[in-house]
Amino acid sequence: MRARTSSAAVTAGPAVTAIVLVTAWTATVQRAYDAQVGDRAVPVIDTFTTTGLAEPRGTATTDPERTDTTGSTGLAFTVVPVSRPSLTITKSHAGTFTRGEGGVYTITVGNATAAAPTNGTAVTVHDALPAGLRADRITGRGWHCTPATLTCTRSDVLPAGHSYPPVTLKVDVSCNARARVTNTATVTGGGDTTTHTATDTTTIKHHGHDGHGHHGEGHDGDGHDGRHDHCDRHDQ
Repeated sequence: MRARTSSAAVTAGPAVTAIVLVTAWTATVQRAYDAQVGDRAVPVIDTFTTTGLAEPRGTATTDPERTDTTGSTGLAFTVVPVSRPSLTITKSHAGTFTRGEGGVYTITVGNATAAAPTNGTAVTVHDALPAGLRADRITGRGWHCTPATLTCTRSDVLPAGHSYPPVTLKVDVSCNARARVTNTATVTGGGDTTTHTATDTTTIKHHGHDGHGHHGEGHDGDGHDGRHDHCDRHDQ
């Protein structure tokens, strides 16, 4: 969507220096003036583009009587937003989870190929575990993670077509977890105002015990885990 605004510029003969500060904007500038050709004045319109660090702001000045010796003139800006960051998020796990055991999810945040780099503001990942799964640990190289909220943030610039190091979420699977659950993660920030979502549907099975190891805690003589024994008793 194009937005129109105006600003002032200083001219020196046919040259123009536009006072334009643009962040993620490109300004198309038009300047109308009379060029002296022989003994007559010929109207001329110059068009050029410029970029900078902030959106053009202010009010254009005009000097129809040509009395302003500083050369200020009216300029019309057509401001066109350039590409912005466009975050992506994927979520995956390996294999099938088992009741009474642990599982691992991997969350990867990237920036789309045709997007602009992130702008250095915080990029935030949040995971929402379904019932039956409990977070054990959440980590990621370069990420600042808070286990209590399952949130990870970072602010380093991510170029287009690249990804941050993945976030690893380790979970414990309860004995009464459903046979199929869906885990959801979101990401936003870095100059991208859209919240992006990734889901991962996970199959959860009963553990593979053959019925041994119901009479002890911890590991018994067969190497079975006490959590498995608990699930055995729960399932009977």
